[in-house]
Amino acid sequence: MFSSLNTNQKPTGSAWNPVHWPAWFNYQKSLLHLPSPGKFERLHSEATKETFTTNYVFDGAQANIIKELSPHFHVQHQFSLGSQVMPSMYNFMSVYMTEKTMLQGTMGNDANLNGVLRHAFSERFVGKVVAQMTDTPGHSMLQLEQEINGSDYALNFKTMNPNPLECTGLFMASYLQSVTQQLVLGSEIVIQRPTAEMEMTAMSFVGKYTGKDYIATAQVQDVGAIQASYYQRINEKVEFGVELNMMAQEGRREAVATVGGKFDFRQATFRGQIDTTGRVSAVLEEKMAPGFSFLISGDLDHMKGQSKFGIGIMLSA
Repeated sequence: MFSSLNTNQKPTGSAWNPVHWPAWFNYQKSLLHLPSPGKFERLHSEATKETFTTNYVFDGAQANIIKELSPHFHVQHQFSLGSQVMPSMYNFMSVYMTEKTMLQGTMGNDANLNGVLRHAFSERFVGKVVAQMTDTPGHSMLQLEQEINGSDYALNFKTMNPNPLECTGLFMASYLQSVTQQLVLGSEIVIQRPTAEMEMTAMSFVGKYTGKDYIATAQVQDVGAIQASYYQRINEKVEFGVELNMMAQEGRREAVATVGGKFDFRQATFRGQIDTTGRVSAVLEEKMAPGFSFLISGDLDHMKGQSKFGIGIMLSA
């Protein structure tokens, strides 16, 4: 186990001495017992990842077979065919995980290779490397990430496809700070340099309020984009999420609102979603037996007149 820093101990130096101000500041802050603010990339996860169907909907036929070879190592085979938007494919994934390290690799029948390495150097410092190798020009990717996690703050640095010689790539930095037991404030800056002569910068400010059984989050970007979400836990088996995305830039105004719900039954989980563009989707996961699930997915876009349907199985052994 990692050892944590002791900030609850009262500093011995004088509070009038500027040298000891950081120690006294951390001590006074520790008396507030502020919680961890979480990760910037998961600000809207309660609403969008738990209740929405976005990460679960599929079409065609799909099969996932997961085999646990040891407490730290498992492999997964994924088959999919008959999709209207994706060709038939096979993916093989292996995952090795310990208390400090996570290593994941995925390879498909198209010979594309994806890898993720995450290692916790200490309780506060976590490094991550994401790589994608493909024979398609312009689609290979390298991402480097460093997290600094305090008891009541989170700092993250991320870069994608960096080129130190030409100073090009995508660079991101974010900071979250717990202000009270319920309120978290933060900011993110994104610098994109596709060439040495071109640079684009975007900045956003976020706020997240956590109540007893609800979470409200808002993110405002300087380019005129606003993303707001609200998550409500009705009871242990029913959860709802709402998301609003608005864009107001150069005389163009667009907005999309999405509502999703998750319902847990004794042997099944149902997710449903509808948005203001006329798109409706639903995913049902029926647990037929321990380690075996049957899935049904449906997606209907009224505005485009398109529909998708999928069936699948998930087997864990």
